[in-house]
Amino acid sequence: MYFKNAFSESYDIITKGGRMNTILLGIIAALFLVLVVYLIPLLLELKKTVISVRNTTENNLNPALEELQLTLKSLRIISNNVNDITEDVKGVTGSITEVSTKIFAVNRTIDALSSMASVRALSLKAGVSAAVTYLITNLLKKGDRQ
Repeated sequence: MYFKNAFSESYDIITKGGRMNTILLGIIAALFLVLVVYLIPLLLELKKTVISVRNTTENNLNPALEELQLTLKSLRIISNNVNDITEDVKGVTGSITEVSTKIFAVNRTIDALSSMASVRALSLKAGVSAAVTYLITNLLKKGDRQ
């Protein structure tokens, strides 16, 4: 009687195909219950697997990451040393360039001095030989005059 007052005649569960809907809803509820009962252990097992994977990853990756950080620090130190050595080599190369420039300048000076000395020596030789020739010639002429 309560159902007749609350609902109209067309929604009566027993008289108008409602029994089929009730059975269908019962089957769906039972399937949902089976699905939930099946998924709970599956989700628990999945949670355990995720925890295990996380622990394994942390245990294996943390040492690898620490070693990688040490390797990167070593590479930075090596690159800094290479930079320092490069600067030293640049300094040495600059010094060698400066020394070679000075040696070239000294070489030009020596060449100039040697050519001047050669000219002076040749001039002195020519002057001495001219003086000796003149002296000998005059001495011989004086001997002829006496």
